[in-house]
Amino acid sequence: MSDRLQLALEIAAEASLEIASAFASRRHALHEKSPNDFATETDASVEGHLVRRISTTFPGDRILGEEGGERESASDVEPSGYRWIIDPLDGTFNFIHGFPYIATSIAVEFEGEVVAGVIANPLTDEVFYAERGEGAWLTVDDDRPPHRLSVSSCRTLSDALVASVLPASASGSFTRVLPKWTAVASRCASIRRTGAAALDLAHVAAGRLDGFFVMSLAAWDAAAGGLLVREAGGSVCDFDGDNRYLSTNEVIAGTVPVCAELVRVLGNRAPP
Repeated sequence: MSDRLQLALEIAAEASLEIASAFASRRHALHEKSPNDFATETDASVEGHLVRRISTTFPGDRILGEEGGERESASDVEPSGYRWIIDPLDGTFNFIHGFPYIATSIAVEFEGEVVAGVIANPLTDEVFYAERGEGAWLTVDDDRPPHRLSVSSCRTLSDALVASVLPASASGSFTRVLPKWTAVASRCASIRRTGAAALDLAHVAAGRLDGFFVMSLAAWDAAAGGLLVREAGGSVCDFDGDNRYLSTNEVIAGTVPVCAELVRVLGNRAPP
């Protein structure tokens, strides 16, 4: 296990303790970043802690966080080529309402390639992690060894349990997204809108979901989960089947055959 993955696991565990405590308290100071996009004091506090730990241990690394944006490496050290991509609290709206489906997502890039990822569920103590070429793994507690993850055996969209993300109905993009959502919903076995995309991707890697798609997903929600799915034997791409999902922000993930069907349904060149 690399030093950076080890640190990612450590700080994810630290984040989980703070988030679980705040979740139980149900007292959240929050602000609206944009219509129907909220952040709490816990988002900011956890990201601040993650950034401090990363910067202290690896001062040559850059950091991209949902709350603080892009942070360059320390000016007095040689840039390392590494960048951390972090979402301190994915599923903030769930968190605010006491709906227990939230996660911390931490990914590490080297020269633009994601090489490590951790997604931690602070309410179940499940920690999903992967390192490029080393498989995807799940730990629940220190008493049990890590369990290697594998995507499901689902081979057709008609049999698939699929998760997705819909913007708030007040958002102007809702009407643009809805036809694609409907196209998938009419073809798959069942569909879920859970409110925490990073955790959805972890569940794809664990074989609990067969597929996932979203028209617009930030890198901090997709980077770690994308690596998990690939290391678990699945496929991740954008709506045209390309590997540019972290830049296009269109994400399809799942078993290889389910992904292929989703590309045919959702692709920008697909017939209506």
